Amino acid sequence: MSHPHLFADFPHFAHGGDYNPDQWLRWPEIIEEDFRLMPLAECNVFSVGIFAWAALEPEEGVYTMDWLGDILDRLQASGGKALLATPSGGKPNWLAHRYPEVRRVGHDGQRHPQNGRHNHCPTSPIYRQKVAAINGELARRFGHHPAVLGWHISNEYSGECHCDLCQDAFREWLKKRYGDLQSLNDAWWSRFWSHTYTEWSQIGPVDQSVDGALLDWKRFVTHQTRDFMVGEIAAIRDTESRLPVTTNLMGRFRGSDYHQLCEPLDFVSNDAYPRFQHQPNMMDEVTEFAFIHELMRSIKGKPFLQMECTPSSINWFETPKLKSPGVHRLEMLQAIGHGADGSLYFQWRKGRGSSEKFHGAVVDREGSEHTRVFGEVARHGRCLKAIEEVLGSTTDAKVALIYDWESRWALDFSKGPGREPGVSCKGYDQTALDHYRPFWARGIAVDIINRLADFSGYELIIMPMGFMVEEDGAKRLRAFVEQGGNLGGDLPEWHCGRIFELPLGWLARCWIARPVWSVG
Repeated sequence: MSHPHLFADFPHFAHGGDYNPDQWLRWPEIIEEDFRLMPLAECNVFSVGIFAWAALEPEEGVYTMDWLGDILDRLQASGGKALLATPSGGKPNWLAHRYPEVRRVGHDGQRHPQNGRHNHCPTSPIYRQKVAAINGELARRFGHHPAVLGWHISNEYSGECHCDLCQDAFREWLKKRYGDLQSLNDAWWSRFWSHTYTEWSQIGPVDQSVDGALLDWKRFVTHQTRDFMVGEIAAIRDTESRLPVTTNLMGRFRGSDYHQLCEPLDFVSNDAYPRFQHQPNMMDEVTEFAFIHELMRSIKGKPFLQMECTPSSINWFETPKLKSPGVHRLEMLQAIGHGADGSLYFQWRKGRGSSEKFHGAVVDREGSEHTRVFGEVARHGRCLKAIEEVLGSTTDAKVALIYDWESRWALDFSKGPGREPGVSCKGYDQTALDHYRPFWARGIAVDIINRLADFSGYELIIMPMGFMVEEDGAKRLRAFVEQGGNLGGDLPEWHCGRIFELPLGWLARCWIARPVWSVG
């Protein structure tokens, strides 16, 4: 099944990656060399400006963006394109020190220092104002530049803040969700250990013994992250820039419900770093990333963009060894085969210092086109040109697997089998993979959906570890079966009828021939 490709005026696979010329402004000869090397690597699309805030606004209200305009002009002249990034993932030092409220507060109540990245408070009005200001300035200057294909909103949204602003926002979110404290106390079963709430102000940093509160906090974090992202997008749209927007996800990242987070985006992007050479059984890793790619395709029901991967080494692995010949191509074509419309790398050129100095790149510190990695990247780029006829294609799957962030959270927060709650320890991910593997091994396409999705159009739905199902969800699943659909997995018995669980092996052999479960 074919869909329009991701970029209306660019009917090609995207091939390139994170480009950080802001790190090299003092060495213009390096930037000059980049533009000589880009066509040799068969690279055509670059994410620019992801962590460039300090170079774009070195002082409050003082914008220095001519260098970015020069980069975009050079890309256009050379036939390249850009995904223009908003820089909110890494705030500058001047902002963190002038406005301390923009720095996150931990669960212990301590405000974080200005360290690392992804360390802002998503609720802070000041931070939202500063992000909107620089996003708007970028959009006014470059939102209609011919080299710009779309917007890369921030980077790997993650983390949470427990400051007073976020706690106030959480209480307001709870009021909208429950209406009154009695309903909240009933939902959280807060009578246990005498935790009943009698005033909204009593709800502070989440009580680790109230798993309903923990679940709602994760829901709120997703809501607040999404709301922050919507504000970023609005600042761009206010300038009449209508280019598509995306942000890069992190596979099955536990911190946000990606089905909810991605609703405002035009298409999904993902960061994928397989460990094909770091596992005793490589096929386990191959299966896992097949699942992740299916998830990315399914969130929007159309092709996605592989925003980050590496053609060489990964610096956070215990042994960041160089990939063997051919492994890079294997990883990239697996993503393409599951619905990716491009292969972008972190990163184009290896940096000279700081925490990712040993991470791989297309251009190593050796600095030329004469490395094996560079050659493999170029060969992959030529391969992408040869298969452009499949650009925009996706799969009309008749099988769906329900992978539900909220069930995963609720299960992990519950004491019981496994280790202490609060970590992903109950086997949800592995069980989902176990249910997916037989279909993948037989070449049967599977959509990875959430429990709120539209079930029509599927012949079979698998629901592994269905720990949490609302009354409406149970009714919809029952209606799906009554209308001839097949339902499988390892769910408990529901009030809507008996559910007969069958072994996974039987499921894989016989799902086409007869219903897996009967509801009656």
